[in-house]
Parts: sequence; structure tokens; C-alpha cells
Amino acid sequence: MIPESFIKDLLDRVDIVDVVSPYVSLKKKGINWFGLCPFHHEKTGSFSVNQNKQFFKCFGCGAHGNAVGFLMQYKGITYPEAIRELAQSVGLPVPEERGERKRRERSESLSDLMLKAQNFYIAELAKSQIGLSYLKERQISEATRQKFGLGYSPDNWQALEAVFGEKYSSKALEDCGLVITKDGHRYDRFRGRVMFPIRNPRGQVIGFGARVIGKGEPKYLNSPETDIFKKGQEVYGLWEGREAIRKAGRAIVCEGYMDVIQLSQAGFGEAVAALGTAIGEAHIRKLFKIVPQIIFSFDGDDAGRHAARRALEQALPVITDTQEARFILLPPEHDPDSLIKAEGSEAYEREIQHSFPLSTFFIDSLKAGKSMGTPEGRSQFLAEAKPLLLSMKEAPVLRQQLIGSIGLVVRMEPAEICSLIGIPFAAAAKSAPAERRRNFFPVRGRGVGNNGRPMAGGALPVLDLRDRMLRSFFAWPSLFKEFQADIEEHMTGSHLAGDQKILEAWRAAMGGEDQEEGGSVDSLTTGTLVQLLAGSQYSDEYSKIASEEMSVGTPKDVARREIRTAFLKIALDEVRFRLDEVASAEVFDAELYNGLQTRLKQLGTALKQAASEDVPMPGQG
Repeated sequence: MIPESFIKDLLDRVDIVDVVSPYVSLKKKGINWFGLCPFHHEKTGSFSVNQNKQFFKCFGCGAHGNAVGFLMQYKGITYPEAIRELAQSVGLPVPEERGERKRRERSESLSDLMLKAQNFYIAELAKSQIGLSYLKERQISEATRQKFGLGYSPDNWQALEAVFGEKYSSKALEDCGLVITKDGHRYDRFRGRVMFPIRNPRGQVIGFGARVIGKGEPKYLNSPETDIFKKGQEVYGLWEGREAIRKAGRAIVCEGYMDVIQLSQAGFGEAVAALGTAIGEAHIRKLFKIVPQIIFSFDGDDAGRHAARRALEQALPVITDTQEARFILLPPEHDPDSLIKAEGSEAYEREIQHSFPLSTFFIDSLKAGKSMGTPEGRSQFLAEAKPLLLSMKEAPVLRQQLIGSIGLVVRMEPAEICSLIGIPFAAAAKSAPAERRRNFFPVRGRGVGNNGRPMAGGALPVLDLRDRMLRSFFAWPSLFKEFQADIEEHMTGSHLAGDQKILEAWRAAMGGEDQEEGGSVDSLTTGTLVQLLAGSQYSDEYSKIASEEMSVGTPKDVARREIRTAFLKIALDEVRFRLDEVASAEVFDAELYNGLQTRLKQLGTALKQAASEDVPMPGQG
């Protein structure tokens, strides 16, 4: 676990312009720097970097974040990896617990062994007539071979012994999956095969896929699970296609290594594949972090249709309302390679243009094999659709639209379908971010409407109020110091179970709970604040609201007024709730009731004044 104090110190030393500049050509216009967005294809620069706030935002595709987020999105690396890269750039050693340091050093050691083996396989391919003939037969060019680092493992039981010498007998070679020990004998795992190196987002070789030449089983052999290689998480071709994927704004998920290589050679560099296993949620999440669109491409035979259906099931729990999944089912006689060789790359481009949106494929795949003209067929359809619809927790708007389309198929109203499968019809259309915002300041009892009267339903009603308040804090993080008392009162303990990460972020910025006056919060930037809130369940929303602030540019006096108004309305709601409690108690406390009424009037007056002038809350200095 990297300490938050170190992260803040690191971000204080890093300039986001320096971080972005190696990857984006930036020009200064006013207070911001602009360039072509690296996350989508554009001709005019809508990618903005604010040096004062240490935050970036693309006004075209909506990508946003701080220096850490930029590296994670651009390179597809993890949070710890991005922190280490930033720290290295400014010469800061990253504090690590002993166990973490040992794990990292072991991973680097295994990666070094894999790289050494990879170089050996490349050299062997150059002098292997068998390997070169196979690739020539598959029409793989030399440039493509080099791009993907293709190699050849000699048909020799202990070829790697010449590479590693005495280390051939070490446990490390077995741990990284290069050799096998059985019945006291040690031998190479890969023999007589074309080698496909598998890389992590940093380009390190972490495993291999290997195809036998000629007869032999299995046809494809993959590295086993190791400390550095997890088949269920890695995506083949992601590192090689990283630039093409960003430029295209999409990833094409196909069935195997050769599909990826052939598609890349034909001009579809955004092609990727799972590693000897079916596509899973982890793969899809990884891709959606990089691009907003995934196209699943499968052969049109029964196996391909089965794989496409599984991909649909894995995508539904992951996809959000701002992302898109599409499906290609090729003609039964073709895979991507054979289609392109028979009809050219234009034929595959047509398949992309005619791909099915998720909603269409969802309905078509569930209709297959059912008599939809009968009540029985329609009920079977709905029974099969129920668990799939329930899994769509991240895309409530898409789910509601899909339910509307399903209603036409099963001859039922959307409200009836929602009732049958257990989805509240009204709630189904709410966006996930809106639901999270409703709970940002969850208050006991009734909420307060815009007219100052209680609202039924128990939640503060004005979502725009919360947005403006959060946006104000992100615009001017130093206001945390000014509103310390309000934050402590309304965001701690059981009194108001808000998101504690806001308070933790402020304390971290101040250097601890007992930091004396004059702490470091005055120098806190938007980018650093977003990073300090990374552990919150609302972190994605905080980042989005911070990006909205880049469009607004709230003046500090306006931000101060917005925050004060929000806290006044929260206080009003709490007093009204207490008044209801006192009024309905078995023993009426007149003194307490009158005191609360007085407090209510004070807050009401302060709220009116706060809209036009800088007035402190009643009872505060």
C-alpha cells in the first residue's frame, strides 16, 4: 500500500504538462494547454491541460483525470505502475512494504527470464526453415513478424539449456513456465512450435502462446498461470495495438492469435484476443477503460455463435450507458483470415459497418430456437432474459431501452416486464451516476425542496446543488480549510453517514488530523484532490465533476457561496427533521422545540443573505 502522504508529495513535484507532453504536442492558449486528444481521432485539438489545477480534459470524448490517470489511460497500466513511473521521472523512491517489494522484484526477475527466452526464439525463427515456411504459407510479412515478436522453439527437449546454462536447473525457469520437471527429468515446455509472446501493458513478455507446426496435440499450447501471467486478465495484442486502438476509438475482440495478427496486417491494428480462454468480464473491463467501443468478432459456425453469446453475457454486467458493444458473426465458411484473403480487407470493413448493436444481438440470440409466435416461446424468452437484464447494473438507461424493445417481442408493456423480473420501472431509467449523487449527503428523514419545505422520499432533492458544491471544492480545494467545521459536523460519525473520503482527503492534505494552522491545503490542486479521493466508492463521479469544473471555471467567491449555501440547506433539513421528532414525541419538550424554531429562522435568514453576500453561518465567527 503506497502511503497517501507520498502520493501527495509526488503530485506536488510533478507537472502534468511535463507528463503529457511526450505523448501529445501541446500549445498554450490562455491559461490552458491544448493538443490533439490521444484517446480518440480528431482533427482539431479539443484536449485541454490546466497547469494550475494539474488536470486534463478532452472536450471531444470526455476523457479526463490527473497525471496518474493520464498514464493509466494512455498506457493501460495499473495505478501502482503509474505511481512508480511518475516517481521515477522525478527521482523519488516509492516506499513499499517488505512483502510488496519482494513480490515486485520477483516479478521483474521472472520477466527478465521471459525476455531472454523471447530473444532466443526470435533468433531461432530466423534460421528455421520449418518456422519461416509456415509463416510464409500463412502470408505473414516480415514487418508483421517483427511487430508481434514472433519466434520459433526448436524441436529439442532442452534447447533453452544453451541459453540459461547453469540456471536451466533453477526453480525460477519452472516458476515462469518455460520448463517442466517430471519424474526427475527437466525439459522445455515449448518444442517445435511458432511462438507468440504475450506482453503486459508495459510491453514486458509475461507468457507465450505456441502453435504446433504439422501434426501434434495440442494445436495451441499456452504458458501456465504464473506470478506474472494470469490468462483471465491479459489481452493478446493490446500492447502491440495500443496506438491503433486509441486512434480508432475501439477494440476488435476476435478468437485467436492468428486472427489478431492477420487483421493487424490487413489494416485493423485494433484487433485483440483473449488468451486460450473465453472472453471474460476482466478482459472487457480492461478494454472499456481504454476505449468506449468494443466489437466482438466471431466465426459464423456453431462454436462462434456460442462464443458470441458468452461474450454478450460477460459484457452485460460491465457495460455502462456511455459505452457500446457490437457483434460480428462472419459467414459460416470464413474466419477473418480466410475472408480477407478471399475478398480483401474491404469485406471485413463491411462486416464492421454491418455489425449488430448489443441490443439487437441480445434479442436475436434469445429468440433462436423459440416459437415466438406462441405464449410458451415468449415466456421462455423472458425467463432467459431475466438474469441477463438483472446483471446490467452499470447501464440502467440501456437496460430500460432494451426492455422497451423486448416488450415489442413478447407483446408486453415495459412496466409489466419490469414487475415480472423485479426491476422498479421508474428506477430503471435513472442513471447510475444520478443514483450515487442522491446519496452524496444522505440525510435522516425528509429532504428540503427548492421552496424550503420538506419533501417526501427522505433524500435531499436538488442534485444540481450537490454538483455545484462538489464542483466548487474541486475548483478551489483550499476552501476545505475554510469549511473545516462544516465538514467535520456533517461528514463524520453516525450523525450524517456521508462519504468519509472527502474528510480523509482534507486531513491528508493538511498532513494529518492534528496539523497546525498553515498546513499544505492551500497548495492542494484539483489533480491531487482527485487522487486522494481515489479510494472512494464515488471516485469515478468525483473525477467527472472535476472535469466539468474545467469547462466552468468557477470564481473563488462564487465557489465559497455555493458551498456555504449547500451546508446551510443541509442544516435546515436537519433542524426540520429534529422539529418533527420533538413534535411527535410522547413527552413534548417545549424549550427544545422553541430553540429549534429559533435556529430554523436563523438559518433561513442566513440562506437568503448567502445568495447575495459573504455572511458566516449563525453561531460561527
